[in-house]
Amino acid sequence: MTQVSDGGRFEPGTAAVGVVGLGAMGAGIASSILRGGFETIVADLRAEAVAKTVAEGAAAATDLADLAARCDAIVVMVLDDTQVLGVTEQIAAAGGRVRAVIVSSTVTPQTAQAAAARLEQAGIAMIDAPVSGGAEKSALGTLTLLIGGPDDVVARCAPIIDAMSANVFHVGPVGAGSAGKLVNNLMALGQYALQVEAMQLADAYGIAEETAVAFVSVSAGDSAGIRTWGRYDRLRRTHTIAGTPELYTMLGKDLRGAALAAGRVGVTLPVTAIVGELIAGKLQARDAMLDARGGLGPELLCPACGQELAAPFREAGYHPQCGLAAKLAEHGL
Repeated sequence: MTQVSDGGRFEPGTAAVGVVGLGAMGAGIASSILRGGFETIVADLRAEAVAKTVAEGAAAATDLADLAARCDAIVVMVLDDTQVLGVTEQIAAAGGRVRAVIVSSTVTPQTAQAAAARLEQAGIAMIDAPVSGGAEKSALGTLTLLIGGPDDVVARCAPIIDAMSANVFHVGPVGAGSAGKLVNNLMALGQYALQVEAMQLADAYGIAEETAVAFVSVSAGDSAGIRTWGRYDRLRRTHTIAGTPELYTMLGKDLRGAALAAGRVGVTLPVTAIVGELIAGKLQARDAMLDARGGLGPELLCPACGQELAAPFREAGYHPQCGLAAKLAEHGL
């Protein structure tokens, strides 16, 4: 394969793209990039995760230095700030063929900026492009990407970004994408914490969760979280670190990161900080309650978005917004 020239776009058929981190999100991203026609090379500490993606047609790197030597661009989708800084340091130290790095992990803006500065020293461009949509949309290649970085680097990476996503927002310089992701996750996880407590209140007064979801979904409390109620419960059971204390610590990471990132620019988010500290215990208690009551029921997914169908929408087979979109598409609207 011909190496992409400096300044050229990373196009299918000419560019080799690496993916570091093959958890639920990273594996879906690697599959989407592979389907997009790119030579795809993957790296993960877990041999079974690598083997699964290789079975789809990807190649395996022996280590990060090998990945940097064989790829034009690398997508980083690892767990946290420490891992992002470690991976980007190894890529920078290795040099080689790689010309751009796309950091899609959820980290603080300061971590993204530090990683970009280190890579720049090695002549490697970087954008931060964290993703939203979950493992379901990752597998479908329909993620939302929030991008921070220079216009020219974003343009070079556009074909890779398009293979991963359905919605793309270039929100500013390096670090802005990560700030945007923390804004999104603060809202998503913050409301979820309140929803869990709301269900506790309902239960205490004899109201079943399915009943609460039914009336909330047509009232002021409606949200994507309510329409996919049960999704987070299931994700905690299928995560690569399911059942470990680390899982619950991780669930508050983005809220704590949002409070920390805000503090670094002189903004105080006390509610966010408190929820970030309390959410792990709250979700451990919820999982214990669910287990005591027999666990989760059967999973039913919306065929349009691939996410959990809460009880009120199972008969129709679609979320309301997805069913409307399908009907409009049928009529060419």
